[in-house]
Amino acid sequence: MRRRLARHLTAFVTGLALVTGLLAVATVPAQAATFTVSIGASTTVAVVGGKVTFSGRVSPKPSKRTVYLQRRNVGSTTWTTVKKFTVARSGTYKVTTTLTSDRDRYYRIYKPKSSARKAGHSRAIQLIVDPAPVSTPSSLLSLSPATSPLAGGTTVTVTGSGLSGTTKVTVTPKVRADYTSDGSGAFPELTAGFTVVSDSQLEITTPASLAGTNLLKIYTAGGTLTSTLTYARAAHAATSFEQQVLDQVNLRRSSKQTCRGTSMPAVGALTWDAEYADLTLSHAKDLAARQGAGYSGLSHTTYGLKQWYHRLLLAGYSGAFSEDLALSPAGYSASQVVQQWMNSTSGHCESVMDGDWTKAGIGVATGLWGSQTSIFTNLDLR
Repeated sequence: MRRRLARHLTAFVTGLALVTGLLAVATVPAQAATFTVSIGASTTVAVVGGKVTFSGRVSPKPSKRTVYLQRRNVGSTTWTTVKKFTVARSGTYKVTTTLTSDRDRYYRIYKPKSSARKAGHSRAIQLIVDPAPVSTPSSLLSLSPATSPLAGGTTVTVTGSGLSGTTKVTVTPKVRADYTSDGSGAFPELTAGFTVVSDSQLEITTPASLAGTNLLKIYTAGGTLTSTLTYARAAHAATSFEQQVLDQVNLRRSSKQTCRGTSMPAVGALTWDAEYADLTLSHAKDLAARQGAGYSGLSHTTYGLKQWYHRLLLAGYSGAFSEDLALSPAGYSASQVVQQWMNSTSGHCESVMDGDWTKAGIGVATGLWGSQTSIFTNLDLR
């Protein structure tokens, strides 16, 4: 069998259920043509009470000219209809909406099916909506540094004015549309920690995020400040527990093992790949941080992305990869975490014992799964 990008892709949840993520190939039947919808916006940054106008064209010219302006708030997965209106006979349209809240959102135009042509919709346009300033306007002068590892945890110092009124800081990955789960380019924002040092200085703790340009937003009483952060992979030294997980994996690999009734020969030890581990830890942290707000247990696919391996491609990796996830009760030892994979009936054991893999990145994060404090362990192999 030809080696595939995702050769092994498995996840294990202790005590409840086995969760697997496997790539499948299906035959796609011929589909009827869809409407093509273009869209442009009068602005992509506005304040509460402001207006934004969208314009574009529906092609081909529809006989039934009713279309819908739809909105999706950042962090939501649901499109809701804002306004129903009619396009011109030529298929062109122009529609205006008033912004009543400061939630960042995405807009699109949806054209229902008509006769033999399927429904279609435009790409999504991101709109940043800031609160109306209530005091002296804030300003942002500089960020130091303006970069972060993929796993976050870096302190970024912001200098400016009016920063003492900061109420929230968010980071949003800027991802190409075809990498997003619905093809819209919409991606949920991440909450960053922050400490107000003075009215002219703010310290931000970066969250884990995807590689590339990320939009930074600082909400203050004097308005919302925007800038960008660049996330790039950086060396991550193994924590004591992560090193123990690697040692336990290599201990199993050093001798013959039985995986689902099949004898697997001993294979060479895995070496720690520090930059790969940064990417691995990033996903473990994301899983722990978004429980109940995107994830319920484990997922190989970063919330908002279309495919699990897109985060690897964004980070500059290519080739074949393997990923094993484990969700364990707090207090589990590294040996117990690894033994979950060895006892699995869904390919974890074979992944651990695959001699093709020579490098490993391991990321371990702690978070709540429901009301239970849990360990999220990610093992990436290449």
